Amino acid sequence: MQIQETREVACPKCGENSSVPVPEQDVELKVSPYVAAFGEHTEIECSNEHSFWVYYC
Repeated sequence: MQIQETREVACPKCGENSSVPVPEQDVELKVSPYVAAFGEHTEIECSNEHSFWVYYC
């Protein structure tokens, strides 16, 4: 069983930290309040119910 790494990112609306699963150890995370038409990403909801997207670069 593979253990997946997580990292903390701040919500772009309120600054609240959320955990994000990271597919690879050396990946760079880019936070955006908007979804893009392409690229590997995940949607996150902070504890204040704000939705935002994290892109893996």
